[in-house]
Amino acid sequence: MMNRNSCKLLVLTFALGFTATAQASLPIEENFDTDAANWFNAGGFGPATYNATGGSDGGGYISEVLDLSTSMAADTPALFRAQDEFGSSGNAFVGNYLTNGATELTAFIRHNAPAPINMFTRFSGPGNFPGAVSVDFVPVFPNVWTQVSFPIDPSSPQFVTFEGMDFNSVFGLIGHIQIGPSITAGVAGLPAQVTFDLDQVRLVPEPTTGVLVLLAGVALIRRRRSAN
Repeated sequence: MMNRNSCKLLVLTFALGFTATAQASLPIEENFDTDAANWFNAGGFGPATYNATGGSDGGGYISEVLDLSTSMAADTPALFRAQDEFGSSGNAFVGNYLTNGATELTAFIRHNAPAPINMFTRFSGPGNFPGAVSVDFVPVFPNVWTQVSFPIDPSSPQFVTFEGMDFNSVFGLIGHIQIGPSITAGVAGLPAQVTFDLDQVRLVPEPTTGVLVLLAGVALIRRRRSAN
């Protein structure tokens, strides 16, 4: 869903006489305000568990449970799935990231594991291959909402694999976004049922795009005041 700031940018763009483009639709944000927005569970069998309150912004969020006792070090279970075949977020996250200005995916994560855990995101096309796996190496500590970040940049050291392909092959058409924990040896195999929570997933453009538009708007307002 679009947030208030992006709506303001769209209004300002039209006010300046520009034609709306695909890039103007960014940032995209999913807050799970009313339901799971067709974000599916780990198995892809149905929507993730929806919670109406208690999210990172006080509102709704989604959650999934992972049994650590069956996990192994280096496992990357995709707990949350936003995919074109599910119509997740109205397919707002589907598209050509090379041309729409997307430079970063962020989200808020919370978990109750007995130790900090790193999170990953896998981006792939509608056929689920090839994919690009990005790991946020800053650990998420237990029981606190924490923002994780995944730069969409071929030079990002967070990309650990392009599954035999390359950046352009993956991001030319994104159909799937899959988010989950990157299991470390410290938590693998522990006898624990861990709940992971997800909220405020955002796909954002290059920061200078919005700044330039806002500066142009400020300049226009100043010229109008001067004329008066």
